[in-house]
Amino acid sequence: MRNRAFLCAGRLLLAGVVGCTFQPQVASLKLVIPRAVSADAVRTVTPRGWREGESCRFWLLGIPFGLPQVDEAMERALVPVHGILLRDVAVRSVHPTYGLYGWHCYQVHGEVLG
Repeated sequence: MRNRAFLCAGRLLLAGVVGCTFQPQVASLKLVIPRAVSADAVRTVTPRGWREGESCRFWLLGIPFGLPQVDEAMERALVPVHGILLRDVAVRSVHPTYGLYGWHCYQVHGEVLG
């Protein structure tokens, strides 16, 4: 009986330490403009490099504490370089899991223009 309790506790500890991640691509978009901009601003854009943005929410024991937002991930890619749109965007759904807790995330990667 004592060995069984030790084995069960060991498995529970291992589940909390060892994790895995699942990252399927959920969308591929040619052009994304997450907020309203003038037509003149779109005509005069210049490349600002390839950027990545992410939006994540924590979950514990299967209970999520909010949902990640794709538009939030896009804004996080645009803001550091003052971009207004993204081109050739890949959207991934990322779910790192560490046994009893984990994250739900959206990641976007694309060329920023501004």
